[in-house]
Amino acid sequence: MDINKLTLEQKIGQMFLVAVPGTELSAESKAHLLQHNLGNYIFFTQNLTGYNNIRSFSDSLQQTAQEICGIPAFISVDQEGGMVARAYSGATIFPTNMAITASGMKPSVKKMGAMVAAELKSLGMNINHAPVVDVNNNPSNPIIGIRSYSDSSAVVTEMALEYIAGLQGGGVMANVKHFPGHGDTNMDSHLALPSIDHDMNRLNKIELAPFKAAIAGGVDSVMTAHIIFKAIDSERPATLSPNVLTDLLRKQLGFEGLVITDCMTMKAIDDHYGMAQGCVMAINAGADILCLCAKLPDQSNCYNTVLAAVKSGEISMQKIDAAVERILKYKAKYALDKNDKDMQPQPEYPAHEALADEISRKSLTLVKNDGNLLPLTSKNVFAISPSSARTSIADNFYVKREGFCQKAAEILGCGFAEITVNPKAEEIAGVVAQVQTAEIVLLATYNAITNPGQVELFNTLKAAGKKVIVVSLRVPYDILKMPNADAYIAAYEYTGRSVNNVIKAILGEIPFEGKLPVTL
Repeated sequence: MDINKLTLEQKIGQMFLVAVPGTELSAESKAHLLQHNLGNYIFFTQNLTGYNNIRSFSDSLQQTAQEICGIPAFISVDQEGGMVARAYSGATIFPTNMAITASGMKPSVKKMGAMVAAELKSLGMNINHAPVVDVNNNPSNPIIGIRSYSDSSAVVTEMALEYIAGLQGGGVMANVKHFPGHGDTNMDSHLALPSIDHDMNRLNKIELAPFKAAIAGGVDSVMTAHIIFKAIDSERPATLSPNVLTDLLRKQLGFEGLVITDCMTMKAIDDHYGMAQGCVMAINAGADILCLCAKLPDQSNCYNTVLAAVKSGEISMQKIDAAVERILKYKAKYALDKNDKDMQPQPEYPAHEALADEISRKSLTLVKNDGNLLPLTSKNVFAISPSSARTSIADNFYVKREGFCQKAAEILGCGFAEITVNPKAEEIAGVVAQVQTAEIVLLATYNAITNPGQVELFNTLKAAGKKVIVVSLRVPYDILKMPNADAYIAAYEYTGRSVNNVIKAILGEIPFEGKLPVTL
């Protein structure tokens, strides 16, 4: 991997991490990658349809990268766990970070990281955009929430260091995100440009602490946040700010690894700066790799704009060469060996599934149980839950969740109703009419703190004299809007595994062992 053998065009291609459409490498996509020398790739759920298909896709991308310039590719994925996990075939969906903390299973986090690494390498991937080390101290945060380990920077740090050690020790690069911290926002940077007003004393104490520890602990890549931190740069988001990426991250914190941007198609960048010009600004700010989950024509435009900026002197060759040297260094470290590349039968991971289930079971947290309604003994029950919903662009869209109310009805033999994630008055009235004879309502919520229709349904049920057991299937903060719930369970995710375990716990078949990872 000799930088001196690369043309300018090949160097620039090494600085892009692009999405490729479809479930296999089409002739059109391959021609596009070759034309623009694009040497790194990111997978999403819609790309990943079966173990053999995934391996074939990964292998064809690696072959294309070799044809471009003889240098292996980074192939990456967001495999955080819970609702943000792209690979389902040949992979274990571990619980969310917040569930992991609630389970009290910190000693198993390093092992879990190694398990994730083994699975991703088997699928031909060598970067995981994880862990999230944002400190979720804003209950109304629409994008982080249960993706964070805790609202305590010390807890986030402890858990993240274990996971990073396991993942990187297993041969997959960790990519901690979202620097300098996305935990205290009430906007989603996929949709808008958030800003944070905290001074440097606060940032150093809370937001930056896990990143500092991860850097000291040897993490090899950091993902940037599309957020303005006014104390550092009042005009530009972190991704585009030399104050953040060069002065703070490189010089003050001493980070020598790869700086990877969050996706440059997000509205925080595209709406305010333009995707292509944003790429130029990010490189000048200090980014090494530009994540570009864009359509092929937009990828072409971004590549050509960066190339023109280098030729005109807007981006210096020193910037390009420094970035590419780092990229080649870490490609040498994380290149898949021959055994990783050879097609193998789909592996089975019973130990991985067992650990995921143990974490899920031990995470279930009984926050409140007035009147000792739990374990449930009454047969006069009605179950209500939201339908599968994608609450943010970060969530998986293509995987339908097992409905809580349907599963509860199957096991308990009770009536049920599925609602939309933010029901209106007419829908609420229709549901309440169905529960007239029920003594107890099992109400599953899903980010009710930001979906007032769920809160209105709860209030209407209480006004009708019903005892309501609330099961929060995402953020545990829903109780802040439902303080008079008769019982409250925090489950931290809406997956088939969590649904089954919650119902077992409601019936007393397994104990509630979880501890809240956040302050309510």
